[in-house]
Amino acid sequence: MATMAETRDRPEIRFHDEISSGWEALHQSRTFKARTAALFGLLGTADLNGQRWLDAGCGTGTLSRLLAARGCDVTGVDASPEMIAAARSRLADPTAERLTFRQIPTIANLPFADRSFDGVLCASVLEYVPEVAQCLAQIHRVLRPGGVLLVSIPNRGSLLRQSYKLAHAASVRVSARPLFRYLAFSKFDTSPIAMQGLLRQNGLTMLGSSFAGSPLPPALDRRPAVGTLINILARRDN
Repeated sequence: MATMAETRDRPEIRFHDEISSGWEALHQSRTFKARTAALFGLLGTADLNGQRWLDAGCGTGTLSRLLAARGCDVTGVDASPEMIAAARSRLADPTAERLTFRQIPTIANLPFADRSFDGVLCASVLEYVPEVAQCLAQIHRVLRPGGVLLVSIPNRGSLLRQSYKLAHAASVRVSARPLFRYLAFSKFDTSPIAMQGLLRQNGLTMLGSSFAGSPLPPALDRRPAVGTLINILARRDN
């Protein structure tokens, strides 16, 4: 298991430390609001009141607070100390009594007992970890049977994401601050079919999916060839 010292040496964590001060503002942009709405739309009108949720890779706690507003008790974890510090700084929020934030080295080793949570949220996190299957195995372990996973991951089939990759690769050669800097660290992408198989291998059944993430209007953003993210709702069956 990674130590805190090793965590600080990971470039993807340093990158997220660097962008933490602007993370809340980014989540207020039209594009981020639309992708959050698409992700949470998979939950529909489900009654979450009194449930215990884990936000695995919580950032500054934006989505943790949305879950808390629906009546959940939420534990948010992240490897970035600056993200966690920013999340804790907002605990004057009305949902604060339902929120706990904790820095951990990696979600590939979750410091929680088996079957601890009714739900796990993992939004735009798996692309930054080298052990995707191990992370899913840990999420399965901490979910109770019948508990759900709400996850978003990059869409391999998105022509827009592919163009971002090309722009990043070209700008790396000429600039110290290339375009789409996150792509230096965002490595994992997938398709709904491949992700369904990976979930199944780790004891999770896919219940639904959608596409989102681009700055384009919803009618385009939700198309498989456009949306840069795949949103998935899955369930632990046993």
